[in-house]
Formats: sequence, structure tokens, C-alpha cells
Amino acid sequence: MALLLEVALSATRDKEFQNDQRYVLTRLVEEHPPEGGIDALPEQARIATRNVIFTYEYIGIMYALNMVDSRIALGIFHFRIRRVWETLEPYIRAERVARQAPFLPFFENLYIRAQDAPTEDILHSMGLRSTQGFTPGT
Repeated sequence: MALLLEVALSATRDKEFQNDQRYVLTRLVEEHPPEGGIDALPEQARIATRNVIFTYEYIGIMYALNMVDSRIALGIFHFRIRRVWETLEPYIRAERVARQAPFLPFFENLYIRAQDAPTEDILHSMGLRSTQGFTPGT
């Protein structure tokens, strides 16, 4: 389990992951339709997309197994979890149809949890302060 944590956290700091995530968020939808799912994408798009989705799937696994404090997981990755899921949801749904099986259930759960908890509320619950004015207990 420690290895899983290290893989997920080092991946998000990796330059290749960051480039792949930027591609997924800014160009994938313009360049490739979701029909057929992720495995039907051209090789470079498929590799980039899989790098991103499986990183979030690993974070989702750690979240579901309580390997990380949920406030930390959501506090750090909240915005990206939501953006990546919302961008890739049509591809993920098409992949589920193609596979006739579940696909990325931990990432989906993580997304739902992120939807339920605004980032500021999470950070506030940890007693963090902000230059924007919120303080613990207010």
C-alpha cells in the first residue's frame, strides 16, 4: 500500500503526467470524439489519457481504503479531480459500454466525494487559514 501511495503522489509531480493532464484538459475533446471509449483513441492520446485516469484511480483507491486522510486527498486534488472527470466522463462511459464492465469505479467515487465537499470547506475543516479571509471556526 505504501508503494501505491508513492506511485500516485510521485506521478502527479511528474512532468510527463502534467503534460498529459494538460493535453486531456485542453486538446483531447477537440481532437478525438469519445465514441469507442479510451482504448479506441489513437496511441498517443490513449497513452496520455490512461496515464491521467489511472493516477486518479490510484488516488481513489487510497481514498476508498482510508490510506490517506480524505481531507488531504480532496484538499490537494479537488479541482483537478472534478475537471478531469468532467472532461473524460463521456470517454469513460463509452469505455464501460465497450468493455461491458465497470471501469474506474474508484475515480468516479472520488469525483462524487469531491462534488459533495467544496475545497474551502475541506481546508477550513483542517483549521487552515486563507489570505482571502476565512479562519478556523468562522
